[in-house]
Amino acid sequence: MSRSSQRGFALAGAVFGLVIIATLVAGAFFVARQEMSVGRNNRTFASAFEAAEAGLNRTVAAWNTSMYNGLAVGASALDSNTLANNAFWRSDVRRLNSELFLIRVTGMDPSRISQRQVAALTRLQFIAMDINAGLTTRGQLKLGGSSFIDGVDDEPGGWGCPTSNDTLAGILTRDSSQISTSGCGSFNCVRGSPKIQPDPTINDSTFFKFGDLDWNELVGMATLRFNTSVGPLNGIAPVGTSTTCNTANTSNWGEPLRPAAVAGCVNYFPIIYVNGNLKLTGGRGQGILLVENDLDVQGGFEFFGPVIVRGNLTTQGTGGHFNGGVLAANADLQLSTVLGDAVITYSSCVISRALNANSPGRLLSQRSWAELIQ
Repeated sequence: MSRSSQRGFALAGAVFGLVIIATLVAGAFFVARQEMSVGRNNRTFASAFEAAEAGLNRTVAAWNTSMYNGLAVGASALDSNTLANNAFWRSDVRRLNSELFLIRVTGMDPSRISQRQVAALTRLQFIAMDINAGLTTRGQLKLGGSSFIDGVDDEPGGWGCPTSNDTLAGILTRDSSQISTSGCGSFNCVRGSPKIQPDPTINDSTFFKFGDLDWNELVGMATLRFNTSVGPLNGIAPVGTSTTCNTANTSNWGEPLRPAAVAGCVNYFPIIYVNGNLKLTGGRGQGILLVENDLDVQGGFEFFGPVIVRGNLTTQGTGGHFNGGVLAANADLQLSTVLGDAVITYSSCVISRALNANSPGRLLSQRSWAELIQ
């Protein structure tokens, strides 16, 4: 073989070697880029999944009763939030029936490249409030004037309540001998079957235990809180329009009128807690009213929903109107007075609406959660 042929073969071998090396280098770069891309995708997928989980946990833990509990079956409500790391989630809560909801949450990573979706079934944890009379008390009780206490199940006009023929006791008390009357001979200011029902089993749990919840847990769910004694309040009324409700206004306790003057507040049933004494002289509201000490009602104030008073209930003058049921624990065995034009009417429909509107959502105990395939 000539020397020139040898040089040509060496050149071809060198070129071939360079090609092989270049291919290996390119392959290494490709593999590295693929690994980096896979790692980035895994990171963004994980971030999106964490955002979806955060949205689901936030939706359940901070269950928006005013938004979700008023949904019609088949209707849905949307919510969204951006997390501290700029990841994002969007939820869709759809009502399946009177108790069940389907939550679907889509999470996106901070770069908005990846998204993951999770879903869960939740059900309402109903507040079980055992109201078995128009008025339940375990202390002394004075009736008089033109007051009236009714244990016949009432259907408030315009509320669309189912027909009920239930008749409960007008007054449920631990000791009927502690009831005194003034202008209410033969208990003609009480209606029910019976009018007076003694129940020696009435104790703390009657007033401060509500199914799986106790007094402190119910107080913790309060929508409106007054940390000291308040009153007299005479401007309690719904604040809003035909489509909106200003729930930030502490004088807004919902709209119980049907047809509604402020339609936007019809489904607003706040839990009102007063850490002290409460005096009301006029207005209207709905929901659940919790009073730590004494409740004094005058001036025709109307409230629709359960009322629980840990101290004394007093109504005077034109009195107050309670539609639903009243529990006056009267723990110190002081005097509960129902005088004047006070009316306490039992209504299972009103109680149910107020309790359901405030029942929190809870994940089902088994197989409630799943990741959806994108």
